[in-house]
Amino acid sequence: MTDLDLLPPGLVVNTMKGDVAEHRAGAWLAWDGSLDLDCAIVGVPYDGASVVRSGSRHGPDAVRQGLMYFTTYSSRDRRAMTNFRAADIGDVPVVLTDMETTFRRISDTVRTLVARGIVPVMLGGDHSIAFPNLRGVIEALGPGKRLGVIHLDAHHDLRKAHLGAESSGVPFRKTLEMPGTLLGGRNLVQVGMAEFTNSPQLDDYAAEMGVTVIPGLAVRERGIADVVEEALRVAGEGTDAIYLSVDIDVLSHAVAPGTAAPNPFGLDLHDVQYAMRRIGASGKLVGADLVEISPPFDPRNITGSTGASLILSLLYGLSSRPSSPA
Repeated sequence: MTDLDLLPPGLVVNTMKGDVAEHRAGAWLAWDGSLDLDCAIVGVPYDGASVVRSGSRHGPDAVRQGLMYFTTYSSRDRRAMTNFRAADIGDVPVVLTDMETTFRRISDTVRTLVARGIVPVMLGGDHSIAFPNLRGVIEALGPGKRLGVIHLDAHHDLRKAHLGAESSGVPFRKTLEMPGTLLGGRNLVQVGMAEFTNSPQLDDYAAEMGVTVIPGLAVRERGIADVVEEALRVAGEGTDAIYLSVDIDVLSHAVAPGTAAPNPFGLDLHDVQYAMRRIGASGKLVGADLVEISPPFDPRNITGSTGASLILSLLYGLSSRPSSPA
């Protein structure tokens, strides 16, 4: 089998699998236990660092439920991800009251997958899990390597602490300041910072560290294609790999109401779909996460379905890499 310590997926979607010709997403991602994979989806049902509204521990299963409505077929390209090897391999065993143990398990899972050449796509959970995800990537890459990060979010998540405690708003500062980190500020790009959701202190810290910040209004003014190319250039300059972290609140709350901090000034879903597909196809993506989907605040699983569509967009991008067998 495998050397991974994982639980089965919290939810296995058995409905609407359809026939083989339809290539339903839920059936496609069913796991046979083998790690002969290009990409592994892993649930991280942890929201122990949430300080505004909790509930994102249920996010992985909301995305899984959303997958039942989709296939893997691109109508534009007339191609399905038939030969791309991806699977939902289960959930990290989390302990909501034990951040250290949970984070170590997350890092170990990511490190194992990346070391095998498998791209982990981690489904949160709150955004605190980005730190152990990144730590796992850094451990797998090893000394002498450099990592770039593209971060899509309404918020900087560069806090040192939140009212004295570690929270979901600290992962990128924590990674930048981690001993032995492979991530430098000059290779961190933050896209989508929303109006009236951030502070001058965090903006100043980003500037001090050399972080490239592209606010949501700038995305609207410049166009997503131009922004994504800049993000790939900056995150990829002199680095060996790129990691993508996506907080669902980067989107307008019209399409993503189920989150801790709904954002009326969020990005358009089509723009983020484009970004996920383009970044996945870039050839340097080593891992990714999608976080902060909170089903208790999500009517009719709107946000879960949105998250599922974005995950499929990312996988489609990965399947389009020059080295991909698809």
